[in-house]
Amino acid sequence: MSGGNGASYSVEVFVPSTGLSCSFPTLLDQRTGHTMDGLLICGGSYTSNRHTCLSFISGQWVISHTLVEERYLHTSWQTEQGLVLMGGIISPDTSEIVATSGGQGGPSFDMHDSPQDACSITDLTSDSVFLTGLSWTRSTVSRYGVFGWVEDLPSLVVGRMDHGCSSYLKGDGVQVLLVAGGKDNNNRFSSTEVLTMDSPRWTLTTPLPRAMSDLRGVNLAGTLYMTGGNDYVDDNYGGFRDEIMAWLDDEQEWEEAGKMKRAKALHAVSTIQMDDQAMEYCG
Repeated sequence: MSGGNGASYSVEVFVPSTGLSCSFPTLLDQRTGHTMDGLLICGGSYTSNRHTCLSFISGQWVISHTLVEERYLHTSWQTEQGLVLMGGIISPDTSEIVATSGGQGGPSFDMHDSPQDACSITDLTSDSVFLTGLSWTRSTVSRYGVFGWVEDLPSLVVGRMDHGCSSYLKGDGVQVLLVAGGKDNNNRFSSTEVLTMDSPRWTLTTPLPRAMSDLRGVNLAGTLYMTGGNDYVDDNYGGFRDEIMAWLDDEQEWEEAGKMKRAKALHAVSTIQMDDQAMEYCG
């Protein structure tokens, strides 16, 4: 978990098997509203880093890539061709590929629905990605492939932006998409809704413990987690959360799995292997 409002330089690792977090070397610069895929961090709200990506090399964060467009509050998708960065506040109509394995970086497909403050969910069953919280209603859900927009899926029950999202597979192998929290122009939400991929519509289920936006979701070893968030009211700055919530599919409930060392919102989250050499730097 990296950066974010309330902890814009910080990086930490949460280990579900212990329920504990450890501190990682701090970022080279402040990042919020960025994306994180493994140990690759791209974009952010500050004008000095909207064009750059950071990688963790030899125990420190270094600038590793220069982006074609400025990216802030964009989404990301890891593919065999490289890391695809999509939309954002500054460049909503474009996407680009960041070369991650010797591939060719550069501009990619045009965006169908100009995603800003949206959330992306990698498809666990095919080479595609779902984007949630699109269009002016914030209820559109679209699937994208390596060449761009593929189709629209059923709309969300509650249109939302700045929400958390991820997916998981049920015991029978059916994929479930989940979105939680977020906001519209006037309200923050606690609501959670799911789309089982063999179902024709999204359904509301057990809400989060509180209404909040700017949380971030991730799937780790088959379990879906939501991290951090902001529950401030009346636009008072600073209601940052440190909880890590796990979704229990059988019970259709949220359970607190642990806490971050630093409360944060508009941060980024990804997974790494415990045997990654980078873990030796976590203390």
